[in-house]
Amino acid sequence: MHTPEPPSDADLPRRLNLKEFALRARALRGSAAVSELPRLASSLHAEPAQLAALRVIWELQGMVRQDASGQAQPLVRLRVEASLPMLCQRCLQSSWHAVDDTVVLRLVDEEPELDAEELESEEEAFCARHPVDLAELVEDQLILALPLVPMHDSCPQALPTRAGDAPAQAPASPFAVLAGLRKPN
Repeated sequence: MHTPEPPSDADLPRRLNLKEFALRARALRGSAAVSELPRLASSLHAEPAQLAALRVIWELQGMVRQDASGQAQPLVRLRVEASLPMLCQRCLQSSWHAVDDTVVLRLVDEEPELDAEELESEEEAFCARHPVDLAELVEDQLILALPLVPMHDSCPQALPTRAGDAPAQAPASPFAVLAGLRKPN
């Protein structure tokens, strides 16, 4: 097994042949500034200077296994790790979210049909017919790992309320209104 190269601040490869990478059982790892990942950066709650200081750690490991028919099946395992600021949807303050996500991609030449077997597979099928931009692959995985509705576990301050709001009262029963309309005999 190949030992991963040490983390570096070098740019992520922009053209990487994943099949060749997997067949050679190569490994890469490094870090990148969040500011270099524009789609991810646009979904975060931070100033541009803060984004430049935030780092994402990534690891890519290629491997081969035998499929059911005995053919060599190339795979890559991608791991992304970061701590990212998002806007808490409850208190509207910055909330830090730790991301540590791993995905195994089964490299294929054509997108498979989405049948029950494909949906139950532990690996995701990934069309690797053409070289990929590793920065985009890392960015995609980070975006998929973010919470849909970011919130603190417990907001650090009391939630804002409007001045003069009275405590909520149970709505009156519609039958109570009817009882008030009834004429005494």
